[in-house]
Amino acid sequence: MADHLADHRLELIMSVLKARGECRTTQLAQQFDLSEMTLRRDLHTLEKRGLLKRVHGGAVLLNSDVNYSLRLQQDQIKKQAIGLAATRFLKSGQTIYIDAGTTTLELARAIRQGLPQVTDLQIITHGITIATELAGQTPYHLQLIGGDVYQNALSTVGPLALAQIAELNIDHFFMAAVGVDQAMGWSNSNHVEAVIKRAVIERSKSSCALADSSKWNQPSYAPIVPFDAMSTWVVNPGLPDDALAAAQAAQIELVIA
Repeated sequence: MADHLADHRLELIMSVLKARGECRTTQLAQQFDLSEMTLRRDLHTLEKRGLLKRVHGGAVLLNSDVNYSLRLQQDQIKKQAIGLAATRFLKSGQTIYIDAGTTTLELARAIRQGLPQVTDLQIITHGITIATELAGQTPYHLQLIGGDVYQNALSTVGPLALAQIAELNIDHFFMAAVGVDQAMGWSNSNHVEAVIKRAVIERSKSSCALADSSKWNQPSYAPIVPFDAMSTWVVNPGLPDDALAAAQAAQIELVIA
């Protein structure tokens, strides 16, 4: 019985964290009529499970990731069209950076199919599946950023990755995003990859978002950059009028895949 009650408390805490992204110990104690000592013990348990990080006075959610294999199966036709449409920006002599993600994976697959007009391309990525897709399959130079492996997204992250990115000069960054709206801008389901994306944007001459229309008005856990930080957005048909107006106001070029 005690174990069942403890599990129920943990579920309640996680429901609050997923809704807010963070929580305060005093607020949770009042909301669930629990002692702060009990809550601190529960937060410690959840931290050991890798679900949150304790901070002074409370805790923050580490991520709201969906399983990578599940994301691979979602909206495949839309993602394929977006990936193929993004190849129009590729030119010989460019250095491009392909973000980790299931939509950007379709860009890599389109590149693998062949780009007759592009003879020379430098491709950089921290996406392990992106590198696996392209390695030995194209005539282009491929660089995989090193670092700690973030297993929820099959990507490399952390200080080593950031140090390598800081040395790059990138012509075009193709960025994946979990959510986007005017208020929060482009957002991601975890903090560690959001940091990587921001670092790449800082080293890129232009940045292009690859995100389907279902991402609009669906802000995720970790902010990346403001909405107008992207120069281009490749998206499937069906963006609502407010998204079209927002993109026009932000001077973002829309490419409908």
